[in-house]
Amino acid sequence: MTKRILGIHIGEYRVICIEARHSGNIVVEKVASSPLPEQSVANGLISDPSAVAEVLGAVVSKMEVSTNNAIVNLPTNLAQIKCIPAEQDYLELTPDQLRWEISHHLNDPVEESIISYFNLPMTTVLVSAKKAPVESRARLIEKIGLTVNAIDPDPIAVFNLLALVEGTKSKRNLIIVDIQIPFTQIVVFAKGEFWYGSSIFTPSELFGIGSGIKTWREFTENIEQALNMVLNSYKLFNPAFEPDSIIFSGRPLKEGSEQTISSQIGIKSIDLKPILKRKTKLKHKKAGLSASEAAIAVGLTAHGASNL
Repeated sequence: MTKRILGIHIGEYRVICIEARHSGNIVVEKVASSPLPEQSVANGLISDPSAVAEVLGAVVSKMEVSTNNAIVNLPTNLAQIKCIPAEQDYLELTPDQLRWEISHHLNDPVEESIISYFNLPMTTVLVSAKKAPVESRARLIEKIGLTVNAIDPDPIAVFNLLALVEGTKSKRNLIIVDIQIPFTQIVVFAKGEFWYGSSIFTPSELFGIGSGIKTWREFTENIEQALNMVLNSYKLFNPAFEPDSIIFSGRPLKEGSEQTISSQIGIKSIDLKPILKRKTKLKHKKAGLSASEAAIAVGLTAHGASNL
């Protein structure tokens, strides 16, 4: 049975929308992007829902989408993700017990959050997000006539992207550095296991947005330091882990930066573009995007295609 899903990535300065068809594999059929009015989204929070809805509605209309089923992203700074070693009978824990577990990692009362989880062979992943920003995004999607099937934090969308790229029996250990504004995130994909590494601030001025004094050298050094920290912490959990490759997604780095980072940490870099083209037939240039910029939206459709 053929299914279609919209992956909607609402970023800090733009929206990216992808319609994908799922019938045993995932084929990206339509891609579109549009800038957002300044300050309509701030630190992931939608401060001007009407403006964002107007832009997104125009994008969806122009695409002439053939489904109203959508999965939308939630920026990494608006979600708490906790990875814990899988335990026998963990699936039998009640929702109250899961809420108790994640409550130790929240700064606000757990009653103000939406809690979910999923299980992998070695890890149980708990996810928490404040109700207000989740409900705000859901209302916005519904306002333009779409149905919200799920709201995925960016790191989960990145994981689903890698699961799509690698298939069900991956034998590779990958690290993905996803460059978003205002935060860059690092995700570990260890032969199908998920580990949320960390996030670091992304200076928007490096991408011609806003003003500031940060340099590319400082930013690449920050990424290198974060990668080393993530690798060291993950190896405490999985001592046998040895990364095969690193993938950069999201906003493109300055030419040469990817090679600098990969050489400094001693892990080869691989290009996402040919992989996505082969796996999903993504034709990103029609939307004025690089393949890596469409990564989160593709990851959203990867989740949605398997859960409709």
